[in-house]
Amino acid sequence: MKNILVFLSVLGLDLGTKKWADAMLPLGKRKKIAKNLLYFQHIKNSGMAYHKLEGKRNVILWITGGLTAVYSFFFLRACCGNEEAKRYGIPLAITLGGAYGNFLERWKKGSVTDFIFIDKGKNPPIFNIADAALFFGAILVGIMSLKDKTNM
Repeated sequence: MKNILVFLSVLGLDLGTKKWADAMLPLGKRKKIAKNLLYFQHIKNSGMAYHKLEGKRNVILWITGGLTAVYSFFFLRACCGNEEAKRYGIPLAITLGGAYGNFLERWKKGSVTDFIFIDKGKNPPIFNIADAALFFGAILVGIMSLKDKTNM
């Protein structure tokens, strides 16, 4: 049950913050949160990370839909499986919440609302809560998988 709550929380937080960004942040404008570090910058991304495959909505929907389906399978397995599989429930719930957030918005609107900009490094991305959840959830799954392999 807690896995479902985490999934729904991430999904709700993502969709809610995107709705907030659409309502409160002018498209294309940058708003300083922490000087030289953190900004809100509202954009519409019809591609994937760094606008890859921009304008290829159907290709992106097939790719992300397929990956979301695979993660859904592993998530259900984690929810209903043995104790070892259940350990992956929370990281998979985080990842899946992000995946569904971006997939649903792209399917409904044809693009994804990005609004978080960290002004560090070369070519920093503008991203959203779903992107962060996908990133951190996948890192947690990877770390857990590596740890499990080294303990065998």
